[in-house]
Amino acid sequence: MVDFKKSKMNGFSYKEWNDYFSRNDKQKLKIDFSQEENLSETVKKRIFPSIREFQRGEGSDGGYLMKTVECFAVRHKVPEYKGAMRWFVREENQHSTYLKTYMDFHHIQAKESPFLDRVFRKLRHLGGIRCEVTVLVTAEMIALTYYDALSKNTDSAVLKSICAQMLHDEIPHVMFQSYTLSHFKNNLPDKWIRIILMEATLLFVWGAFHNVYRAGGYDFGTFLKENMGYLHQSMELTDRKPVMPG
Repeated sequence: MVDFKKSKMNGFSYKEWNDYFSRNDKQKLKIDFSQEENLSETVKKRIFPSIREFQRGEGSDGGYLMKTVECFAVRHKVPEYKGAMRWFVREENQHSTYLKTYMDFHHIQAKESPFLDRVFRKLRHLGGIRCEVTVLVTAEMIALTYYDALSKNTDSAVLKSICAQMLHDEIPHVMFQSYTLSHFKNNLPDKWIRIILMEATLLFVWGAFHNVYRAGGYDFGTFLKENMGYLHQSMELTDRKPVMPG
């Protein structure tokens, strides 16, 4: 499990997050299929249902999100937040492109409207920026265990490189979204909402994709422990006082 407290990104302001995303944008993954071999039908049936779900989830245009970002930036006097969130959306879309490229190589069609993606979008639209970010960071924490497990499902060097890039990017995403949540009061009821959301989502993800996790070395106990561990780390970050502009 990754320990966020050891990261140099702890305490980043939105200006520093802009700088980080700008630097990271210059380090896009170069996918090379020259050594890629065909996957067995067994492996395809195991991994692609979940890849199709995550590919769609990574590809939001951020239209509704950016409206809530604008309100937050004005209210908290942090104009740099708008740029940082645009970088974040751009990076998420790049993740979607990586997965789509891999699917295309293996002749797997994208899923038009995955159930998990529809649920997350509806939850995000229930409130303002706080609701949006709470749902986003929940998905990003679960992505940490998912891409770790997925990378161990095959010998595909391409898939392993995609998963490694995802993990490299998603860890800062969790910290970035947690920093935004630190601008709000985080009382016990707020924390319980996050716990309930995480537990409900974990039950669905495990029920739908447990075969991928099991093939990647996770049993349900490990899956639950690691994801809840990430949630508690995120909640610790939200308890810290945010960096004020100027």
